[in-house]
Amino acid sequence: MTHPYLKNKLLCLLLKSKAKQSKGFTLIELLVTLVVGSIIVAGLLYLVVELLQVNRREEVLTQTQQDVQRALDYITTDLREAVYVYTNPNDVIGTDKVNNLPPSAGTPVLAFWRLDPVEPDNPFWSINCATAFSNDPVKQAECDTLKIRQSFYTLVIYLQKANDDGNNLWGGESRIIRYELPKYLASDVASLTPRRGYWDPTATGNSFKTWQRAATDVAGQNLVTGDTRGTPTVLVDYIDSPDNSDDITCPNSPDPTPSASFYACVSNAATTSVTTGQIQTDQGVNQTVEVFLRGNATTNRPGLITTYSEAGRTPTLRSEILIRGVLDKAGT
Repeated sequence: MTHPYLKNKLLCLLLKSKAKQSKGFTLIELLVTLVVGSIIVAGLLYLVVELLQVNRREEVLTQTQQDVQRALDYITTDLREAVYVYTNPNDVIGTDKVNNLPPSAGTPVLAFWRLDPVEPDNPFWSINCATAFSNDPVKQAECDTLKIRQSFYTLVIYLQKANDDGNNLWGGESRIIRYELPKYLASDVASLTPRRGYWDPTATGNSFKTWQRAATDVAGQNLVTGDTRGTPTVLVDYIDSPDNSDDITCPNSPDPTPSASFYACVSNAATTSVTTGQIQTDQGVNQTVEVFLRGNATTNRPGLITTYSEAGRTPTLRSEILIRGVLDKAGT
């Protein structure tokens, strides 16, 4: 039988042993653990944030490149429908020409005439020219001509406008504006009411090369005289600065408008003389137009922190278009 004193002694030893085994961390150990853990967590958070920024940056750059590509595709498609391209876009802008462009509309870069079809569902196709315009022989003749042509000429001008006018709607350094002066709006074709200031370039007294707006009435022509009433619309923004920082030259054509980010090289329309019997005529040859467009994703683009590639920040695209229209090119 165990002595009570020995039992108490053994119990004390067991309690002391358990107390030593359940000893906690010291303050220094806790501080070291906290510092190491903070470093690991901070590193992981930095990597996560950096990955998110890289992902956002690539999305913004891709969006800018896609916008520039779509804009260039649109301009290229537009030019393929051209029948006459001006080597100098300012040839159709002035007091006796397109005169409703506001002073801040931008710098003209490209100007041409294209054919716009009358859509099949337009009410114009259901009218009878002789009946609808029985009291107006001028409109009747115009109606008959439009039934045959099925299209009309539209003047298109592309301009570049710097985003320095306080308009917060558009971002980047500059934007591209497309100005359009059609002969008719879709709702005015049936009544043959032309746009104010429009004068058909193929009409007597006018031409593509020396086109003028309808400022005065012309006998035997259906005109609405006065200032031109075209429609300007923004095609794309986030285009690079319009300042000319590069030495741009165009081979076999006049130098372009001084803008390194959006310019067009329009070849001169050379002419060749063709003699048929006793009649000698000048025939224009095909033109080529090279369009250059450069975007800029680094200015005011939400989410763009920084980039490491100049090509990525300012994607530059180029397209060459063959213009097959040879109307009124003699002597240009």
